[in-house]
Amino acid sequence: MRFPVRPRYLTCWLVASCCLAAVVHAADRPAWLVVGPWEAQIEASWSGMDSALRVVVPGLRVTLDLDQPPLLAGSSGGATGSAPDAGATSAPSIDLPPMVKSLRVDGGEFVVKRGGQTQVVNWHAEFSQVSAGVWQGIFAATGEGIALTASVTYEAERRTWRVSQLAAQLDLARWSALVLPGLLPENEAWTCAGSAHLDAAISWTPAGLDGTAEVSIHGGSASRADGTVSAVGIEAAVRLVSLARLASAPTQHIAVQALTAGKARLTDLAVDFTVIDRKRIAVQVAAQAFGGKLRVGSFEFDPAAPKVRLTVEADEVDAQGLLALFPDAPQGRATLVGRIPLSYEDGRLGFGEGRLALKQGTTARLRFHHPGLFTQAWSAWLPGRKLLGAVEEGREELLVNELNVALHPDGSAAGHSAEIRIMGVPADHPHQGPFTFDFNINAPLESFMNLGLKQNMQFGFQ
Repeated sequence: MRFPVRPRYLTCWLVASCCLAAVVHAADRPAWLVVGPWEAQIEASWSGMDSALRVVVPGLRVTLDLDQPPLLAGSSGGATGSAPDAGATSAPSIDLPPMVKSLRVDGGEFVVKRGGQTQVVNWHAEFSQVSAGVWQGIFAATGEGIALTASVTYEAERRTWRVSQLAAQLDLARWSALVLPGLLPENEAWTCAGSAHLDAAISWTPAGLDGTAEVSIHGGSASRADGTVSAVGIEAAVRLVSLARLASAPTQHIAVQALTAGKARLTDLAVDFTVIDRKRIAVQVAAQAFGGKLRVGSFEFDPAAPKVRLTVEADEVDAQGLLALFPDAPQGRATLVGRIPLSYEDGRLGFGEGRLALKQGTTARLRFHHPGLFTQAWSAWLPGRKLLGAVEEGREELLVNELNVALHPDGSAAGHSAEIRIMGVPADHPHQGPFTFDFNINAPLESFMNLGLKQNMQFGFQ
């Protein structure tokens, strides 16, 4: 026996309980979720105690509006806009009459909307009641740039969902415009490309959601809308050992072929990190930059409120690119080594106690463009004044055999943000000198930098 059922004809509790539209009353349904239109067919077989109903849904549309409040935001009294905690969200329950033995959705549509953009995903689901109150089945979805399959078990008595196998492929270029706005601050706009793959096993019980997941990204790229930051050649492999705690296995890896941030360019970037929990991430970084190698030892930070303190170890860095970040600094070539402690807090970059120096056994060539820098305190009759005038005006380079920069944090006992010593001779007159110059920089060193980034740039994590 088979007969069609449409929403306006629902007059019995049996059909209502078989339909997703009855899971949440229309008056209580959240604004981000719209179910319908839909239709259903019920196939019945009558055989005494073995009587059974099979529900077939040839068409069901579910619309998810991502411009509305987050779907996993619980009712625990958290602040508006706070990050949703999937681990604390209770599993939904669906109670079907015992005689309903199977449920199949053939023509499902999942519509995702945000900011005027829409993606449609076609889906299919088929479940059977394998024992009293225990359902097993499969869910599959395909659309432009997305494919997903899942094996699902639902235990009605325990209100427990288990996804033993979930596999998904995502084209980041097609989906980043819908997903990224929910992860970034309102004034940040990014685009992404590449492919992402997810393998997961999930359990969702009245106590919350938990499970494990492996995420990989291949051929990835990302760029900020204003063009100041971009990354290409992103390869990542991340294994999460607990979705509830959002904790990863130790030492997960991200590799980036090239990262450009304003005037700074890093290549062969390798990031090893461990997500300890939602508020604690340990990171270490290595990269090629400014013609040399940079390494950042392990440091920890809270992604929701970044207060970062780290130390950059520089090995054989070419001063040409580094000096370009300081518009008023001399230009030239030098091979530098040293360590630079950095801090980032409340959107402000700061320096700690560090040192950069000319690599032993090498020389540097510097060209100044600061008339009066050396000669303003010299009497006109002192030997070498004319020659130094040519150096400070950039008409002759300075050949340097000692270059030392001592860095101090703001407010340190040194009273200076940097102390610089330069010893050298005019490049075209090497027998004149050597001359030694000592400089003190009193203002915060970061105030002299021009990274080529927007001043209002910030990152937020939800």
